[in-house]
Amino acid sequence: MIKKPVFPRVLLLLLLYGAVFVSLVMIQFARQGSFTQRVGNFVVSGQYRQGEENTPPLGSNEYLIGGDTSVFFGGMEFCMGSENEESVLRLVRGTGESGEALPDRMALSGESAIFYFPDGTDLTFITQYTGGALELRVSCNFAEGVEELELPYRPLRKTGMRDSGDGQFIIISDGVNYSFGRSPLDSGRKVLFLRAGGAPLSYKAVPEKKAFNPADFIIPQAQTSRNYEAVVNRWKDENFSFWNRTAAAQSNEELIVALAGEALVRGTYKAAVSAVPAGFINSPQRTHESTVYLGGLMDIYRSLDSADREKIARLSRLINEKSLDFLKEPHVVEFFAVRGHGNFIDEGAELVRSLDPATLALDLTPGILEGYVDWKTYRPLMDNPFERLVDQACFVISESLRMNTEGDKVFAFYGSQGDGEFNLRLGRALLEWANAANDASWAGAARSLILSVLSLSDNSGSARAGYILNDEDEMSENVQTPKVSTARLYRILNPGAYAPKALSIGAPVNSIWAWTAAQAVSAAQENNILDIGVTFPAGEAHYMVVRGIRPFTKIQLYGMDFRTDPQFERYDSSGWAYAAAEQTLLLKMKHRGTVEHVRIFY
Repeated sequence: MIKKPVFPRVLLLLLLYGAVFVSLVMIQFARQGSFTQRVGNFVVSGQYRQGEENTPPLGSNEYLIGGDTSVFFGGMEFCMGSENEESVLRLVRGTGESGEALPDRMALSGESAIFYFPDGTDLTFITQYTGGALELRVSCNFAEGVEELELPYRPLRKTGMRDSGDGQFIIISDGVNYSFGRSPLDSGRKVLFLRAGGAPLSYKAVPEKKAFNPADFIIPQAQTSRNYEAVVNRWKDENFSFWNRTAAAQSNEELIVALAGEALVRGTYKAAVSAVPAGFINSPQRTHESTVYLGGLMDIYRSLDSADREKIARLSRLINEKSLDFLKEPHVVEFFAVRGHGNFIDEGAELVRSLDPATLALDLTPGILEGYVDWKTYRPLMDNPFERLVDQACFVISESLRMNTEGDKVFAFYGSQGDGEFNLRLGRALLEWANAANDASWAGAARSLILSVLSLSDNSGSARAGYILNDEDEMSENVQTPKVSTARLYRILNPGAYAPKALSIGAPVNSIWAWTAAQAVSAAQENNILDIGVTFPAGEAHYMVVRGIRPFTKIQLYGMDFRTDPQFERYDSSGWAYAAAEQTLLLKMKHRGTVEHVRIFY
């Protein structure tokens, strides 16, 4: 009989005992140390702790925890921690006192996790599908005396956030959009609020929509440029008639400016100007806006200086503070370029280059589109910092567009507000960009925005402020806020060649620009002569402020030497005055021909 070796059997027995021992150790210490565990569609991460001798027995799905704990879902971390101030969960008592709180126990089951706090409060996270979209709901059972729980949140590294208005955000994670909806939050502190008797918090995926097509937001009147122009011209006809009828009794500068600018287009300029009441012409409240038509240069030109200084100071302060709110001012690049402030353009451009496209909000999109077009005009050979943001701007606009059930009005909504003036500026900026980019669909949507705003006008020279969006995503007229004048809308619309404006007089001469109603201003310099060409309807008179003119020896108008005269505005002819300290030339131009020349001899 052959005996089997003893050593292998002993070794096998030792290995078996070792495995049993390791299993016992794992069972004993399974609930100690750090952990990361998936619970349904979210992940819980934290630290297990060992119980004390008097700790009640735990259920099979319960765990003792200690230290920082986090829940991860949809690119967001919900914090219950103590390591830094931004991650501290707080419980607020009815007395207003608040204190830090850490959960000491959790229970996991299916799609939910419940965190228990030492004072008796418990916090539940659960995922479910609502409306076909995955949602994380957070609810709380408060201990006696506790009225509120402050739950910190923070986006993960690759998560993008975009302000959608009214304090709400769209969170973009792995190609999916999420939203806190109407959940109460403080976006500055990044804290969510659960209140006793209040609704649970909701953080859910935004249901996917069909692929956006700008053509879906083109109203019938805006299908073609010809139809669009016909509607705009009818709107101008109706309002020009109103401005004409009421001008004699008006002291509203916006209306007077709209009347004069449109009258130049229609060939009725003299009649329009003569209808302006003397009380308005002599009013101390009149500004440089109407000076281009009505004169008063000697008294009012400093209004232009003051307005420019205030605007430059405000915009430069925003740029220095790294605030993109400077883009809320229309055509900032053009404003600085015409006045020769290239340094502010450069600083603003650096700020634009640093902008994360995912954070772009609707209220900045007109400034992005205007900046793109104006940059191509004034700096065509330089890298355009706005170009990389155009696609995101169009995406943000597409998310905001709504069409009424009748299909004849389209508005962009910032939160629940569809402001008329903002939509008109947005439509104009979008149309200029779309025309430059040869994008017919976006051009149609832009025309639709413009016509939708103009349709708010009534027969009294005013327009409703815009539309509001209710909880069912339905549009209704905004009747709570004051109306705006159609004259103001006309100015935003870009009324045409003869509106008051600042014009650069051309590349050959730097830092010289004009405040004028002229259709065009150009310049050429040969030796010691600066020749400024001014285009305006023959037989009509207008007034100009030309900045940056250094001291000179003489001026020629109509090819003849003209001497200055302090009373030059009273004569039925051209004339001038010069403010040497400001290097500003004040001109009255009476046009014998469409183009007149001002020759300045140095």
